Amino acid sequence: MKTDVIDEIKSRIDIHDLVSEYVDLKRAGQNYKGLCPFHSEKTPSFMVNTAKQIFHCFGCGKGGDIFSFIMNYENMTFNEAISFLAGKAGVKIETMHHHDPDRGNKEALIAAHEEASRFFMHNLKDSKQALAYLAERGIKPEMIEQFSLGYAKGERDSLLKHLRATGFSDTLLKKSGLAYFGSGEAHDFFRDRLIFPIFDLRGKAVAFGGRTLSSSKNIPKYLNSPEHPLFRKSESCYALHMAKNSIVQKGYSIIVEGYFDVIACHQFGFVNAIAPLGTALTPGHLKKLKKLSPKVLLTFDADQAGISAARRGIELVYAEGMISKIVLLSDGEDPDTFLRKYGAEQFRKFLGGALSPVRFFLSKAGKNKIEGVRQFLAILSSCNDPLLRDDALRELSDLASEKVMRRELEIISRKSSAEGRRLPSSVVELNSTGETPEMSKEEEILLRIALSLPRMARRIAEQIDFANLADPLARRIFERVLALPQDEELSVDALLSDCNPEERSAISRLTIDPGIDMEEIAKNVSDCIGKIRLKHINMRISEAKDKGDADALFSLLRERTSLTKKP
Repeated sequence: MKTDVIDEIKSRIDIHDLVSEYVDLKRAGQNYKGLCPFHSEKTPSFMVNTAKQIFHCFGCGKGGDIFSFIMNYENMTFNEAISFLAGKAGVKIETMHHHDPDRGNKEALIAAHEEASRFFMHNLKDSKQALAYLAERGIKPEMIEQFSLGYAKGERDSLLKHLRATGFSDTLLKKSGLAYFGSGEAHDFFRDRLIFPIFDLRGKAVAFGGRTLSSSKNIPKYLNSPEHPLFRKSESCYALHMAKNSIVQKGYSIIVEGYFDVIACHQFGFVNAIAPLGTALTPGHLKKLKKLSPKVLLTFDADQAGISAARRGIELVYAEGMISKIVLLSDGEDPDTFLRKYGAEQFRKFLGGALSPVRFFLSKAGKNKIEGVRQFLAILSSCNDPLLRDDALRELSDLASEKVMRRELEIISRKSSAEGRRLPSSVVELNSTGETPEMSKEEEILLRIALSLPRMARRIAEQIDFANLADPLARRIFERVLALPQDEELSVDALLSDCNPEERSAISRLTIDPGIDMEEIAKNVSDCIGKIRLKHINMRISEAKDKGDADALFSLLRERTSLTKKP
């Protein structure tokens, strides 16, 4: 059973020991404190409680148990975190995967790519031509090893022979894309190419990129592996497995265009750099990056193609509800050549001058600001996040005159009317934030008591009219409590194992430091439930007044009087 495996792992791994591998922890009362690994901070706000086996950061809000920590730090799914921690704990988990018929195929595909990567790396050591080319490009030996660079020989089927001899079937090799099986004799997909292994987030090879070392113009300079069940070019980012922790800590990713750009950035200390695979940035790439940070720094060439790519990139970023800044390198430069020519400090200064999308569009419009405004508003219409739209429009109004803004809005209005479309809400509803109500003090106190004293959780939940709870999170947690069997006590461990990140954060925050008076528990519960009910009645009274419903108003006033009357 999966639950048994989870319990066994938790019994063998102490959260303090696990987190200490990643964070320098120091004793702080009943807890341990350190700098949060999930966001940049100077004053420690990250807490670990060994008695309850939970962590919580009061800066960024992340919290939970050992599984939550690994999921956040290593950007793993829950099942991947179980596998990872089971390995550390020495727990066998074969029974967890009986329901996944594709698991064996996936593992075999990874094994084939891992073996191919070792084969290519071995070849590189014997290729003077490939090593000379890497030296010419300024790639240091340690970066060759770090990125597991390799070389595919020019022979027709050297890799195919090696993988067959190692025990891999032709059926699997055909699916992997490592070899081509056409009408003629099968042969290697990559030949006479410098090889860039592409890894998944766990650091397992799942595909390859290859740059030709031939001077022939009749063959493509770069090739990527064909797509297969573990590899989608439109979703894969080069070096994301190495950059992910830095992206989380720095709070943004640097998006460059090519393999050598990424390697140069990492070599010079910009380890949050990645490159999308394929010819252009896609929503799939951004969805992966958004899980780590909603902010991206886009780098493009300063030529017309680069400017067009930047515009497309900004539109995609807005559509995903992310935040971007843009850097245009001077003509003929890319991050690789720039870093080798001018060094890390100049590159850092260059990145420091990155433009917001608003400034980028206005700078490219030259003297014709109206055209810049028009282009930007057209792009902004793809953004569904009201806060991002408001920020962008506020910046636009600071840079463009009111006259320009009014004229452009009139044009957009006429065009939208003529085409039967509404204006983007970013133009007409600047104050719409879509915020949900915050948890009230009374709801928070009740949750603190229920989580800290599990024996009281059901008693509290049974007294609450869930319709009175304003916060949906508090309602969900108390509903979970009532869903438990009558003889089963609330388990914080069980809650953390079966809830979303928002719920985990709230549970860890309220549990790690309850801050409740143990002498006045019963009174606190009674007072909080009474205040929550009173707030709900007052809200309904206001609604009845607005509607002019005299009967409902009279009934609610009597109910409030009864509730507030002292015994």
